[in-house]
Amino acid sequence: MATRSGVDATFPGFLGFGPGSKAGGKSGGKAPRRKRVNRNKKSNWGRHSDVRDVEAFLDDIRLQERTAGGLLAEKEDESLFYVDTGNDEKDVKTNKRTKPLRIDLILQSDSKVPVPKDISSHQIPNGRKLKRRQELRTRLEKRGILSRPERLLNAQLGKTRPKCRAEANNQPDRGFYDIWGELSPLDSALEGKDSWYLEQTQKSRVKRPAKMNIKPSQLSAVEVLPSGASYNPSFESHQALLLQAHEEELKKVKEEEKLQNQLRFPTVAEAPTERNKLEYQASKFLELCEGLMEESEDETAPDEEAGKEQGLGFMHQREKKTERQRKKEKEAKFRKARLLAEKAQRQKKQEVFQLRSIRSELKERQSELARRKEQRVEKQKAEATQPRRLGRLKYKELDTDVQLSEELAGSLRKLKPEGSILKDRFKSLQKRNLIEPRERAKFKRKLKVKYLEKRAFREITL
Repeated sequence: MATRSGVDATFPGFLGFGPGSKAGGKSGGKAPRRKRVNRNKKSNWGRHSDVRDVEAFLDDIRLQERTAGGLLAEKEDESLFYVDTGNDEKDVKTNKRTKPLRIDLILQSDSKVPVPKDISSHQIPNGRKLKRRQELRTRLEKRGILSRPERLLNAQLGKTRPKCRAEANNQPDRGFYDIWGELSPLDSALEGKDSWYLEQTQKSRVKRPAKMNIKPSQLSAVEVLPSGASYNPSFESHQALLLQAHEEELKKVKEEEKLQNQLRFPTVAEAPTERNKLEYQASKFLELCEGLMEESEDETAPDEEAGKEQGLGFMHQREKKTERQRKKEKEAKFRKARLLAEKAQRQKKQEVFQLRSIRSELKERQSELARRKEQRVEKQKAEATQPRRLGRLKYKELDTDVQLSEELAGSLRKLKPEGSILKDRFKSLQKRNLIEPRERAKFKRKLKVKYLEKRAFREITL
């Protein structure tokens, strides 16, 4: 039996430290009987055989192949050692030039075993097709035949194009022109060319819609505040600004009172009682039934008469008309048409004498249309300076920034700032219809909160 170090344990000079060794054990120095094992069975090979020394030897060989690229015993001395010449300056330059970066060393593989080259073609998409194409390309190159992309590339590289040199900027005598004007020297080469030719050869500019040149609002970007908002205003202008702010506050108070009145709970005197409820129902019933009893008696007779007339008319229609009756009806129809034609002719003759009245009616109509047109133009001008409805929210004006009479500083140094510049600019964008009115997003819980009692608390409550 071989130990881990490879020494036979049955050697007479070997002293073991196991329980079955000669140095000690329960047997009192006597060697135990060897257990008979059938080694012909494969299941007993790994159980009753010690191959640790073989595994260690193979691990050592694998480590040498992985780190050194082969067995160290088979390597030459030149590959394992180098002669130190003692030139420190040369060594520093060499190491600087050849030493890789730390990140490259980390990314390099530790194993020096080369990657196998026999990768199957099915592991690469279209591997066989690409391989055949590459073989065909190599055969054609040997015969001197180039592929179409290579021929086009060589033809493009062989062309000699004149180099366009830009005009120097340090020439004070050169002419100036308006880059946004219609007449530009850059477009002089395209003058007189066909429109179809220019469309196919030149990159034309995108035509800007005329609507994009119209401002969404005629308001100026920065509105001038009234003179009462100055740090040292006159008495009249300051009082006018105070009145404006007072009216705005009154409007807010009225809206709040209106909302409170709508949501106010009725008092005991105003609360509806059972008697009021019965009176309301009775008045409602009388209102619905008013006039029904009187009309019911008078409506019976007309209905019966109408029924009789319909019956008689139905009987008369069923009787056959005589030739004389048909002739009379035809004459009556012609007479009625002749009378209508004569009446229309007389009306046309009378219209000649109504020219003055017709002219006056036309003038009134034209003046009315002109007045309506002026109203529309005025309305459009008024709406041009008003914010439009761009979203679900309406535009709300900012509160008027005003200082009371005792708060006026009278000096620019003692002036206290009012309002916020950021809010003012944001509201200006909304007022000029550049962005829609917005409000701060509110957090909305999507899932309901579920409350559960803890087990310990449930035991106490029960």
